[in-house]
Amino acid sequence: MPKSLKQPEIAVALAAALAAHAPQEAPPARDVALTAFRRQLGRIQTYVQQRFERDGLNGLAAARLNAGLMDELVTALFDYALVIMPMEAKDRLAMAATGGYGRATLAPFSDIDLLFLTGGKASPKLERAVEFILYFLWDLGLKVGHATRSIPDCLIEAKGDVTIRTSLLDARCLIGDRSLFADFQKAFRTDCAADGPAEYIVAKQAERAARHRRFGETPFMVEPNVKEGKGGLRDLQTLYWLSRYVFNTFAMSELVGKDAPGGGILTETEARSCKRAWEYLWTVRFHLHYVAGRAEERLTFDFQPVIGARMGYTRHGRQDGVERFMRHYFLIVREVSRVTGVLEPALIRAALGPPAIVPETDAALLKAGFGLADGKILFAPGREPE
Repeated sequence: MPKSLKQPEIAVALAAALAAHAPQEAPPARDVALTAFRRQLGRIQTYVQQRFERDGLNGLAAARLNAGLMDELVTALFDYALVIMPMEAKDRLAMAATGGYGRATLAPFSDIDLLFLTGGKASPKLERAVEFILYFLWDLGLKVGHATRSIPDCLIEAKGDVTIRTSLLDARCLIGDRSLFADFQKAFRTDCAADGPAEYIVAKQAERAARHRRFGETPFMVEPNVKEGKGGLRDLQTLYWLSRYVFNTFAMSELVGKDAPGGGILTETEARSCKRAWEYLWTVRFHLHYVAGRAEERLTFDFQPVIGARMGYTRHGRQDGVERFMRHYFLIVREVSRVTGVLEPALIRAALGPPAIVPETDAALLKAGFGLADGKILFAPGREPE
């Protein structure tokens, strides 16, 4: 294993391995290519795990490393597939990462989500090329989420399903027709702007509420779900999606300062809290995947002492290492819940304007000096306490 594995090395190694088994300039047979790709995938997986476990890379950095190296593998496969299965001259195709992989983060046992973007109705040859890529990835043992759509298809699907809309919000072109992908991004942003943020915000709030009902409506679950639980990674991602949808920002730090979108709705301290939580929860998640040997997201009693020890929590006074670990974990998810309570209303106000006082809905409230705004009781204008 090399000391430092850089992304281009994967493509170079694959090209060399494929060329070594190819007669003249003909592409190598599928089984030969599969062996070469499987070897490089194993190399990636071993390297990422060593960098995380041995060299102390935090979970977020490891997730980004894993995604970057996976990019090299799947783009090399795209090139190989189009040699084996050439498309029609008129075909246009771009391959994009979506979902978590689109955000350039990838946990050890997570799915890779791919969008095959076409320039219109896919020809039979294009469909066979996509099918070749998918079967190849499955034969490598990877879990793949996928869709093949034109730009109009993407827009139609996104209108009808907030999950698809969110996935496309994170779409990142990997290889292929980049001008086609640029056209998609422009059309998608135009479509989002035309619809406005209100419907999306409401849908994401409902989605989160349903998730909390399923995985626990408190951050302090005794066996928390690191990804889906309250205060977990998905809640942080929801804040990111809302700010991305409303302001087209890519990081919480972009919401800091009076010149920031929304006039600076986060403080530097809150932005740093989000960053720390993001890194910490990704680190816990990476440990959880490696200890379980699968895409496990629940921090059960069996895993807690093991992961606590791996993260360096030891006995201190009367408190065991696992107790110190879970105490720190609960502090992190509580802070995520607190920042959510601060940022989300600010995003809503920035997106939809200041809440409208509606005194006519309840004369008794108005007489008492109160009004209604977005379902909340507020002091009426001119009646705020001194």
